[in-house]
Amino acid sequence: MQLFKNSDEIIFAAGFLRQSGLNNIKSELKTFCNDKKKKSTFFIGTGLGETDPKTLEELHSIIKTKENHQLILCTPDAGIFHSKIYVFRKETTVTILIGSANLTEAGWVVNDEVSMLTQTSTHAADYLQLTHYLSHLHKSYYTKDILGLILKYKTQLEQFNQNHSKKPVFKFKRTQQAEILGIDLPMLRHYYESYKKSKEFIKPSTRENQYILARQNLDRLASDEPLDAVQFHDLFGPLVGHAGYEKLWHSGSIHRTTHITLQYADAFRELVRVVKDNSINTVDNAFSNVMHFLNTKRKSKEIFGIGENIMTEIMLSYNFQKFPNLNRNPLTVLSIAGSNFKAAGSFKGADYLQYTLLLTKIKDDLKMKSFLEIDSFFNYVYWIDN
Repeated sequence: MQLFKNSDEIIFAAGFLRQSGLNNIKSELKTFCNDKKKKSTFFIGTGLGETDPKTLEELHSIIKTKENHQLILCTPDAGIFHSKIYVFRKETTVTILIGSANLTEAGWVVNDEVSMLTQTSTHAADYLQLTHYLSHLHKSYYTKDILGLILKYKTQLEQFNQNHSKKPVFKFKRTQQAEILGIDLPMLRHYYESYKKSKEFIKPSTRENQYILARQNLDRLASDEPLDAVQFHDLFGPLVGHAGYEKLWHSGSIHRTTHITLQYADAFRELVRVVKDNSINTVDNAFSNVMHFLNTKRKSKEIFGIGENIMTEIMLSYNFQKFPNLNRNPLTVLSIAGSNFKAAGSFKGADYLQYTLLLTKIKDDLKMKSFLEIDSFFNYVYWIDN
């Protein structure tokens, strides 16, 4: 990042952009843009939908009020914009990186990429050739209404994703170990090393303390203690992260579906009792018994806002050495790593057991102590890859 600090102008041309890539440069970019003498241009492609619209919006928000800073969305009619060029100019001295890495965590840290670094001057023929290409990009794709174009891309991508289910990811595995486990362990190890060094790393003790507090709330909910509506919310709200409460569970967005659950306090308390009673059973039997109870309650419309995610959050709270959380994030990461499971809503006890056994192998390989650690790690991989 020293190149940022030493440059008067930066030019990035990347095939696609993800939040993880912006996170790698965000702090330096904000400082860079605050200097009125600096200049930056970002040429970003959309790939085949790989570029994250929200990240484009955030990049735009960083530079939109600054002079001499532009974001240009490169969208050719045929094929995709696939350049990976990073230019840093200090007066007449220019440092150029050209290679294979997109502006993502995978491109900059995880993948096996290659880039060539050269240093030249603003008068050299190679730099003049490059500026000619960049001028062509600017002429072809520049628009004053860049935010409008981003919103159009975001809308079309959302509509496309709604109409097309995500295909499983194929990856050829050359090692016997990866073939036996059915997953790409080397890739996960690489991601894990990146995670431990990232700002998103969560200390295992921090998560454990949160889930110990969650278990204390659940124990009161499972008890015969009379609770009025306010007392119930004071125990339930922190679990799911309702407004005004410090969130204890790690799953995202569960606060959105659970306000209606406040109207079904008795059924939720009964669910907690069933989970607690079944926590001594085998993994598959515990899951089957609790799901049977939950589905019965849902079918008779006696509980709302509760699904497999929250149910396994309760199981995880009672024994984070035994039960893993189940939601879209870990299932997506396992798919990226080469192992595909059915949707969480279709899981039976046998499916949850196989899922648990696979996560146990990964956890042990990465020398993690609990399913809380793998849950934090998988959330990191999910968000840098989506």
